Amino acid sequence: MKVENAVLIEPKTPGFNFFSSVKMPLLGLPILGAILQQLGINVRIFCENFASINWDDIRRADLVGISTLTSLAPRAYQLAAKIKEINPSAPIIMGGVHASMKPEEALNNGADIVVRGEGENTLVNLVDNFSSQASLSDIDLSSIKGISYQKNDSVYHNEPAGTVDLDNIPGPDFSLIKNYQRSPYVPYQTSRGCPHDCEFCSVVRMFGRRIRYRSADKVIDDLERITGDPHLNGKHVFLVDDNFSANSRRAREFLTALKEAELNLEWSTQEEVMVYQQEEILDLMQQTGCKRLHLGIESFNPAALEEYGKPQKLVDISRAIQQIKKRNILVHGMFVLGAENDTVQTIRHTVQKALDLELDTAQFFVLVPPPGTELFQKIKEEGRLLVDKVSDWKFFDGQHVVFNPRNISARDLQQLHQGLQKILQPETLFKMAAAQEVYQCRS
Repeated sequence: MKVENAVLIEPKTPGFNFFSSVKMPLLGLPILGAILQQLGINVRIFCENFASINWDDIRRADLVGISTLTSLAPRAYQLAAKIKEINPSAPIIMGGVHASMKPEEALNNGADIVVRGEGENTLVNLVDNFSSQASLSDIDLSSIKGISYQKNDSVYHNEPAGTVDLDNIPGPDFSLIKNYQRSPYVPYQTSRGCPHDCEFCSVVRMFGRRIRYRSADKVIDDLERITGDPHLNGKHVFLVDDNFSANSRRAREFLTALKEAELNLEWSTQEEVMVYQQEEILDLMQQTGCKRLHLGIESFNPAALEEYGKPQKLVDISRAIQQIKKRNILVHGMFVLGAENDTVQTIRHTVQKALDLELDTAQFFVLVPPPGTELFQKIKEEGRLLVDKVSDWKFFDGQHVVFNPRNISARDLQQLHQGLQKILQPETLFKMAAAQEVYQCRS
């Protein structure tokens, strides 16, 4: 079963929301595509938000990979069913956070193999095994770490594959994505993992609490390639690290190397509020082309912050915004509404405080409990989950209330959020300056 042609798919986002308005591909597939190319395999990547799938490519494929976020899972399963009809001999491999947390569900909805967790090493092992046998049914999958599969009506979950050395994988190849020129962004990752374990986040389940870094030299090489590529130069680089400066020494060393490289680069990243205490890091960010920091503010309700495991105090939030904007870096505030300790009053207070601050843009999500997290398990056991079908996963997008909070009705929370969406338009990244007067009139 020689693998010569592979198709990788990122399913389209359901409906219109924040994720569909920000035209940026997930990063996993361009990295996996680069790995498959190194193995001599022809690769095409289809992000449905950019381009429709070419079904002739599916017919020619020896392997099809589908990436899954929870909100994308129903579409991923639809695609798997159609692929099975068109090319039943091509194994379908599903990966990503949702399949990793719900492998049996993915296997029951079209996946032949589920790659759990980080997939770079696992995919290489799979392809090596595919090449040694005539068909998928002949392959002994029992020795391949990090996968789940079905055989003889039984489901097998092999031992985890462990984490990946980020220096041992290639940089992402965006040229493999059909119609990628439609995206103004280049996602890139210098680290994986996060020291925090916020109850609404699945990052730790996927990547662990120990942060692993790609070496500065390799990151600079990748960024030089990006800025030197005529198809990528001019795009905004978004560093998708979950907590960019969690290791302040490493952040300073990397940013110093980036400064010395003198790249013509505009970039942004996600940060925690307490970064304001690291003034040298903020200075280096400004000097290396950082244009926007996405701050995990989450709430102005102290009880909600404690519940989320966020270390900042309310005074830290305003200080952070002042310090960042002092360096002409835009501030994008990220908020999560609907904590167990939230009420209608605390949510209105959070929104008003957000409008009072000098934020440039913001996004307001309703709290969604991702499968695989303690929050999801607790809510399910308490019978507060409002959706319980595979097709309902599309509502897990931060725009829909999917469970009954303790101190606010699901209906009231949904109405509050919908009211915000009418004021803070997602196609403008929720620009704040134009929203304050409108919100005060409607409150």
